[in-house]
Amino acid sequence: VEDLKVEINQLTAEVEELKKGDSPFTVNGYYRLQATSESLDETNENSSSFVDQRLRAKITGDLNDNVSLVWYGELDSPWGEKGSCQGDNCGKLSADGVGVETKNVYAELKVPNSDWKVRAGVQGYGFGKYESLVTNDDMNGVSFAGNVGMATLTGGWFKWEENDRDSADDVDFYMLSAELHPSEVFHYGLTGAQISNSSPDALNGTAARTDDNYFGAYADFTFNKMGYSGSVLYKKSSGRDSDATDGDTYMLNLYAQRHWGNASLKIHGIYIPADDSSNGADRFAANQSGWELNSSNLQIFGTDYYYNNGSQGAKSVSDAAYQGYGLMGLIVSGDQELSNDYYLKYGTGYFRVADDAPDSAAQANGSTLGTEVAAQLGKKFAGVYDISLRGSYGFMGDFYGDDPEDTYKVVAMVNISY
Repeated sequence: VEDLKVEINQLTAEVEELKKGDSPFTVNGYYRLQATSESLDETNENSSSFVDQRLRAKITGDLNDNVSLVWYGELDSPWGEKGSCQGDNCGKLSADGVGVETKNVYAELKVPNSDWKVRAGVQGYGFGKYESLVTNDDMNGVSFAGNVGMATLTGGWFKWEENDRDSADDVDFYMLSAELHPSEVFHYGLTGAQISNSSPDALNGTAARTDDNYFGAYADFTFNKMGYSGSVLYKKSSGRDSDATDGDTYMLNLYAQRHWGNASLKIHGIYIPADDSSNGADRFAANQSGWELNSSNLQIFGTDYYYNNGSQGAKSVSDAAYQGYGLMGLIVSGDQELSNDYYLKYGTGYFRVADDAPDSAAQANGSTLGTEVAAQLGKKFAGVYDISLRGSYGFMGDFYGDDPEDTYKVVAMVNISY
């Protein structure tokens, strides 16, 4: 144990020294090792257990005051499996597969004598203000950010699929958002986006080529140590070849949050209507995210924020909203810093469908998806080492059958930030 402490301290000192060097390049990221035991199939009690690890490194080169180059990579190596690697041996015996994955690679230009910046290349972009239901992923494109008067503008154009370099068979994503800050305690934003889907593969979860248009608004207000916020997102789909996939839907999120001392508590309500259309187009179809409902410390009905290669959860979205049943949910979550660098995170949520017999989907067995309770207890060492145990239990409702199996997920984690 003492030898391990010496090695950890030496590694920390070397990383800090690297950060202080004269090179224009800096490195940061994290290493995450997780041992998981889970049973997430509501139809039987089969369980699985595995160990996986992830190393992410971000190399940033600030070439001068206006130009930066960034590469952000990842190596996944589930123990005894090949994981996301291309070589068959990555993670297996000999562990010599080619397993480095590029997440981001882009150049960023800060426009001289202004607050505008432009970024070109593979970059992360998402709908974080709208629970990431449309997209939250890495994508190739050009984005920008800057101020116009009181408004902060962000947006971009991204190429999701090119196919044969023919404009009649590709997928493009366009985004524009404006945020205003009338006062220190109130700000709001407006969002517009389009997924122009000319691909016959229909990447946005539809059955044909469509233009999916999104219009959203959000607001945040602080009063008497309480924070209130909400967002509404409207989706309008228009078929490119016919009106067979025309449809529309919306999503509503409301939040109330309180901070005091080293603790916080958040209440979150979400509503997505059921799809009662005849063509099944009045819904948020499966999309390019995989990161929905990630901020409430849940792992089963919400997304596990820390997952590497195991199940990411979000059953409330994938089993209900995306299938046309809609979604209603109420989530309570919180964080608490304890003494001696211990911390506690927790969350619980109740979920049900908006309609168990919509016109666009089969009659479900019932309306209740279930209730999840979750908690994480951890301790930080030397400011960068985080060891924790987290677990979730899902009391599955009658939506999944007359007597569904309950679900669970337990994870022991070592997370090292550098």
